[in-house]
Amino acid sequence: MSDDNNLVEERYRRSAYVWNTAGSMLNAFQSVVMLMVLTRVCDLATAGIFTIAYANANLFLTMGNYGMRNFEASDVKPEFSFGAYWRSRVVTDVAMLVCSTAYLCWSAATVGYSTEKFVAIALMAVFKLVDSVEDVFDGNYQQHGRLDVGGKLLTLRTGSALVVFGVCAVVLKSLVPALTIATAFTGAFLVAGLVAIRRRHAMPAADASASSHSPWLLLRNCFPLFLASFLLFYVGNAPKYAIDALMSDAAQAQYGFIAMPVFVVGLLAQFIYMPMIEPLSRMWNDGDAPGFRHAFVKQILLVLGITAVCVAGAWLLGVPVLGWLYNTDLSPFQVELCVLVAGGGFLALASLFTMGITIMRKQRLLVWGYVVVAVAAWALSTPLVSAWGIAGASWAYIACMAVLALWFGGLFVLESRG
Repeated sequence: MSDDNNLVEERYRRSAYVWNTAGSMLNAFQSVVMLMVLTRVCDLATAGIFTIAYANANLFLTMGNYGMRNFEASDVKPEFSFGAYWRSRVVTDVAMLVCSTAYLCWSAATVGYSTEKFVAIALMAVFKLVDSVEDVFDGNYQQHGRLDVGGKLLTLRTGSALVVFGVCAVVLKSLVPALTIATAFTGAFLVAGLVAIRRRHAMPAADASASSHSPWLLLRNCFPLFLASFLLFYVGNAPKYAIDALMSDAAQAQYGFIAMPVFVVGLLAQFIYMPMIEPLSRMWNDGDAPGFRHAFVKQILLVLGITAVCVAGAWLLGVPVLGWLYNTDLSPFQVELCVLVAGGGFLALASLFTMGITIMRKQRLLVWGYVVVAVAAWALSTPLVSAWGIAGASWAYIACMAVLALWFGGLFVLESRG
């Protein structure tokens, strides 16, 4: 029976790699595909509106997700029931909508947004809210060794929503109507998918034996993770906010085009380390610190290798490929493209170290690193963009990400040996 169980677990693990890779790839390339369509059926200014809308939505998505995914997936004892995770997600998603709306109103009043830009940013927040709702269910599936189930749902929902958006954008030749239809579709698809999974797999698992059912205790424990993820995303998007305030929507689109490969580095890195959360958690919880460190070093080396390959690819092929994808001449930005890709490698390392520190349940130590780097990003981005435009935005990005990766790398080493 033990051998049979091992075979089943191995089959689930292989399936998880495949479906998690497919779902993560579609999710990471979501903005790429949407921008490809928009640059061909609309103008560059519309692409710029989409870029800042997507950045805003993802910033507040970190509030909805509350940095809880790694915590939930590594809660193998378990400490908290799914009821606690679900109720806490309702709280954070309501906060996501309220805060994103307030920020949008403030930005519209201070920067000056057109009606189309205002509505597009508001719609995009709802579009990404669906991702936050799904995330708490996917975390439960992964926690119980069924990442493949969550991967299938993410793949099918994200892929079909992209098709719907693309078709609507081509037919209607407008961002707001296409985004409205795609938002309604992806929400309906999620509800149907969750019902089907419940009937077929009896998931999410309730975890009635968990030691706590309190969403408020969970929110308190994960607050450092939320603050860390929110500040990290702010750091990554601080150059975009500076461009939004100082430059045109067309410049925003150009920066968004060359910043796209940043997510490719993170995506490829996630393919490697996301499925390792559960086994690494078990190593740490079982007291196998040497094995945990050894496995983690392998992940670090793989991320460094991926980054090196991506930087080389960006130098050789990045400008012509991105220029073709977005139907825009990007030849003046070859150096900036490589700088941003290297910054993406530092971001991937920082995320990897964050995952390791979370597994060790030392997440409270993350906060000050993010606070310091967020303040630096806020202080650097505006003067650098004002002085050097897109080039200044690129150098501000890599500087902040490098400091963050080094800070958390040192923290990880100290805590894993302690």
